[in-house]
Formats: sequence, C-alpha cells, structure tokens
Amino acid sequence: MILNDLAEIIYAPAKALKRIVENPKYLGAIIVLLLFIAVTVGYEYAQFGKTFTEQTSPTVDQLPSYINTTIWAAGPSVTLSNNSVDYYNYSVYVAALGTEPTDPTGYFNLFGNGSLEINGTNTNNVTAQTISDAFNVNCGSNNFQNLSMAIKLATPQSVPQSASITLYSLNSSNSYARDLTSLLSNQSAVNLWQNLTLPVGANAQGWVPAGAPSWGNITALAFDFTYSSTSNVTIRIGALFFGGEYQSPIQYNSEGLALQFLQVFSLQFLFSWFLLTGLIYLFFKGLKATVTWKPVFISVAMVLFVMVIRGVVCLLAALTLPVSYYPYDLSLGVRFDSFGAIYYPAEAVSKLALSSQGIYNSITSATQGFHFLTEAMFVISYIWLGGLCTLFIGQLKPEFSMAKRVTIAGVSVIATILLLLLLVGVV
Repeated sequence: MILNDLAEIIYAPAKALKRIVENPKYLGAIIVLLLFIAVTVGYEYAQFGKTFTEQTSPTVDQLPSYINTTIWAAGPSVTLSNNSVDYYNYSVYVAALGTEPTDPTGYFNLFGNGSLEINGTNTNNVTAQTISDAFNVNCGSNNFQNLSMAIKLATPQSVPQSASITLYSLNSSNSYARDLTSLLSNQSAVNLWQNLTLPVGANAQGWVPAGAPSWGNITALAFDFTYSSTSNVTIRIGALFFGGEYQSPIQYNSEGLALQFLQVFSLQFLFSWFLLTGLIYLFFKGLKATVTWKPVFISVAMVLFVMVIRGVVCLLAALTLPVSYYPYDLSLGVRFDSFGAIYYPAEAVSKLALSSQGIYNSITSATQGFHFLTEAMFVISYIWLGGLCTLFIGQLKPEFSMAKRVTIAGVSVIATILLLLLLVGVV
C-alpha cells in the first residue's frame, strides 16, 4: 500500500494524499528517507566515478618539499641556500579553506615562499643533487608520468652551454639522464622563471639509461649546468614535483566520501522534512486551524518523494558525463554547487596557469548540459513540491481557499530553500 501511495504521488497525487492524510504511517516516511539517501549518494558516486584528479609526489599539501635544502647536496665550488625573496609564486584557490573565491584568504601558494638557490663561485660548472633515497617515486606504467620544475637562470646573463638532469634509481650506478640544453637555450628567457615538464617512464623519449635503472624506483635526482666561461653562477629551482598520475576520489577516499555524502544528504532530507513541516504547522496554528502534527509530518515526508525522482534523473544524467581529468592545481578548488554538482568557481580561473585554464574551459564545455539539467531539476522539483503541499493542505483543511493553500505552500517551500542553503549548503 505504501509503495502504491508513492507511485500515486506521481500520477494521482490527490487520491494518494487523501489516503495519507487519513492514515499517516511512519514507515512510508522512512522509506522515502532511505530512497532519497540511496539515490543522492549514487548520484554523487556517479559524478566522482567520472572525475579523476592528478596525484603528485610530493603530495599536493607538501609541494615545497623537493626544494628544501636539507635534502640537497652541492657540487664543487657550489653552495645551496633557500631564497625567500625570489621564488616561484603560484597561488591557487583551495576549496578546503572554506572561503569564497572572491576572498584572497582562499588562495594558497602551492610551492611555498622560497626557491632552491644554487650558487657557484668563479666556476663554469655547477651541480646539485638530492641526497640518496631523498624520495621513492614510482614512474612505472599507470603511475607518475611527468616531472615538472621551474628554473630561473639568474646569473650570468647567458644561457648554459649544456644542461642536464639525472634521475637515480636506488643508487648512483643506475640512472636516467636527460639533456636540457635546448629547453634552456632561449636568451630572452634568462632571469625569468621557465616552466619545464618532462615526460618520464618507459615510453618517455630522450632519457639515456646507465646501469640497470628502474622507472618504478626513482630515489634521487641531480642538475648539472655548464657555461662557456668562468663566472659566478646563480640558478634557482622551484615547483619541482612528479605528476601525471590520475585517480578518482573513489579510488583513494571511498570511505571518506561515503561518510560525507551520508552526512550531507541525510541532513538535507531531515532539515527539509522538519523545516517544511514546522512552517506549514505554524501557518495552521497562526490561522487558528485545528490540526495535529502527525498528518502534516508524514504528508511532508511523502511529498518529498519528488526529491527522490529528481535524484534519479540527476543520477542518470551523471552516468552519461564524460570522464574529466583535473590537474593538481585545478582539483584543489573543485567544490559542490547548491545542487550537488561538481564545479570549479569561475572567479578563480584567472589565477590558474594557462594550460589549466584551457582544461577548465574544456571540462566546463563538456559538462554544460549536465549543469543545466541539475538547475532545471531544482526548479521543477520545488515547483512540484509546492504543488503537492498545496494539495495535502487542501486535504487537511478543505475550507481554506485555493489562494490561502498556495500561499502557505509557496512561502513554506521558499523559506525551506533559503534555510537549507544557510544550514546545509545544498537544496
């Protein structure tokens, strides 16, 4: 009978609500609550299953780690220091900070407030190498696929005659070397930060192996710069990290997401249920109408079945979403909108690197239809909810005029939406 009531909420609401008002049952309300949670959690899992975020080494919250002087050793005639004046400044929006994208405190400098400075005195060759086993990075298949860095050739005012980077595997006898000379040959870029991203792994070109290295165990790296004449040399390194490995949040945080979804959507339904019931009940009392709590309480829960239907539509739409790959800097600002859809705030896009802005534009274009649907379903579902509330108010108090019924339902629904935004953040 309860399932029949829910079905009739869709195609014969007046008949169903008459029966519910006359014989309200808590079991029906509990069934609607459980269906709502199941469908909305499924909706979010469908979205996150299509969303992959870039993993980094070091992890994104520890990105300055690889330019910390404590893990580096200097070559002959070279000293190492941390330059806290001239560093690679890349501040992006971080949703976890809990501020709006228009608030400057919501932005965080990912690579810290310092750069690794390599100083050579009266020499034409400078080298710097991380200590043995400074890290252990897996660049094998399906793992980290690139190495990124920012390099500033501060002095002399010329490009190096040769430059290279070496990745060591377990010990100094096993390595991969890559020539950087052509990448640093632009004279006009001297004394400017230059961003380099080098493919790594078995399919990467340009790496020359020595000994028996393994891409699955990269444990140290070294830089080597040679100039055509002897001088004082200063080179700064920033934004050094491995990247290019993508995982879905479901892969690395399935339990945390489940708990978050259960909390948010349980609160959304419960707040909607109690707020809407309380507001309608207060209207009845304010109008001196005789009414008991239970019929209103159960009727509200049953008409909230329209939110289950909305969730089913959004779930089906989420299943059709294309797979999206968010780079490390873009993924930090991803958040929910008020309809439970994943998005990156447009106000923060201008702070991103141009490559990430391009990815943002591609993702936005590919998901535009989905976001339109979630917004449309919000409007449709709450208009529908208001209509059903009008019907059951009429069943409870047939002496109320249609204008009075619509007013009570409309004001109660609008107030519930505003309170949900304030208290839960989703509607």
